[in-house]
Amino acid sequence: MAGLLLAALLTSPAQAAPADVPAGYDCAVTYASLGWTTGFTTRMTITNTGTRAFSPWILQFVFPGSQTLMQGWNATFSETPPSVQAVNPSWQKSIDPGTSFWIGFNANGADDHPTGFTLNGVPCAVTYGPY
Repeated sequence: MAGLLLAALLTSPAQAAPADVPAGYDCAVTYASLGWTTGFTTRMTITNTGTRAFSPWILQFVFPGSQTLMQGWNATFSETPPSVQAVNPSWQKSIDPGTSFWIGFNANGADDHPTGFTLNGVPCAVTYGPY
């Protein structure tokens, strides 16, 4: 029985990207945070899991509450609460297939996980974990 289940999983068609995402674009984000009394710090690893480069790139996500950015690194951050954008730095304009790049920030507010991660508009798989 286990062999049949494994065979079915291995031969099932892959999950298709949304219709408006060009073929070859796919991404994943690992979001790690550490909170303190009035805020938190994060480290996010952005991975290109597709076959086409994201160049240039913009990572976007949405805070779940009234969190606000204090400072960021390895990207140019901006926000229109609750939305946040992280734009590639001049030295890392591309995230090529099979590669990763990390960015981070400090913020005020509760250490609650943001949602809606996209890279150049492509929805990313997200994994949350401790810093």
